[in-house]
Amino acid sequence: MKILHTADWHLGNVFHGHLRTDEHRHFLKWLLSVIEERQPDALLITGDVFDTANPSATAEELFYDFLLQATSLLPGLQVVITAGNHDSAGRLEAPADLLKTHNVYVRGTIHYLPKGEPDFGYYLLPLADRLTGQAACVCMALPYLRSADAPAGLSPEEGLRFFFREIRRELKHTEFDGLPVIAAAHFYTNGADICPDDHSERVVVGGQECVSPDVVGQGVSYTALGHIHKAQQAGPAAWYAGSALPMSFSEKGYRHGAQWVEIDEDGKAQVSFVDYEPLRHLLTIPAHGRAASAQQVLDEIASLPLSSKQTDRSAWPYLEIHVEERQPEPSLMNDVMQALADRAVCFCRMTRVRPAADGKADAEKPATPDALAATAPLDMARQYFKSRFGEDMPEELVKRFEQAQDL
Repeated sequence: MKILHTADWHLGNVFHGHLRTDEHRHFLKWLLSVIEERQPDALLITGDVFDTANPSATAEELFYDFLLQATSLLPGLQVVITAGNHDSAGRLEAPADLLKTHNVYVRGTIHYLPKGEPDFGYYLLPLADRLTGQAACVCMALPYLRSADAPAGLSPEEGLRFFFREIRRELKHTEFDGLPVIAAAHFYTNGADICPDDHSERVVVGGQECVSPDVVGQGVSYTALGHIHKAQQAGPAAWYAGSALPMSFSEKGYRHGAQWVEIDEDGKAQVSFVDYEPLRHLLTIPAHGRAASAQQVLDEIASLPLSSKQTDRSAWPYLEIHVEERQPEPSLMNDVMQALADRAVCFCRMTRVRPAADGKADAEKPATPDALAATAPLDMARQYFKSRFGEDMPEELVKRFEQAQDL
């Protein structure tokens, strides 16, 4: 059984004000080329197909055009889609009956039987060898579980264990019991590698939603996960495919692509990563270190490639700037925008960083109202400047302050 696993497309994403339609179109074209070249039996898409619960018409068009092209390109290809936390589960699943006629199976919401218990069998999908049509493995395809989906009182981990345990019990009553089992889901495993300071995944503070990768149960050949944007192995038999595109500047070093999985008759999985080079890359000034001076920023901008009518704007890199603010620079943003006007980059943001503390200054005690009333405005300004920038107020600013006082 040959499986291609992808996740976290975030179609419709807007990156610092920039629409990413061309980037997503580039990724989906690449994915189609992988499908054509490698001829998988199944494609797993494990959540966050869209960036928002109300995606644009353009984002939906990209998605459904891809599904049509993929299933037309490779007859017999089975596509399994599970909803993620960014998706509208009901909206994603709404065309499920139509998509099923194209061998596309969507699991977005929790379905219930007449007596009120979940329909666990709905989340069991036998997957066939594309050439023979014979079932070769069984997929437990579970959408992202929200708090109301699990029985009351269960933690996120207990809720996932409950669902996967009951799905496995349902499997024992089918003709597919004994086939290799895979799982497709969207959750945050403990130990998964994310950027602690600037991650773009929606994770609960304190890791309260972190779960063990073994919630799917024992004997699972491969667990296809979505949610975490860094492609990685999350357990003995669990992998994140990673996001299609970088979703924040903290993801600059991430690999992008898809997991390639081959499962033999004994259920042993061989996993490798298929690399994808995004249309745009991320660029930071300075490339190394926490921040650069205003002049260094302008110098680095001057070394960037010039734009021209022949330049492919869709491939321009995204740019962020970190400037060390040692004194107020009221005209800096204007200077930066003028310098960038003829450069082949997409400007995203500029952050102002205070100089690193040297650790020698004593912490100042809060001033009392009487002390503040007795402090001259210029002295107060000097104190504030020193506390913010770590050095004395320049004489030029002192003169400006005095001129403003005299007005």
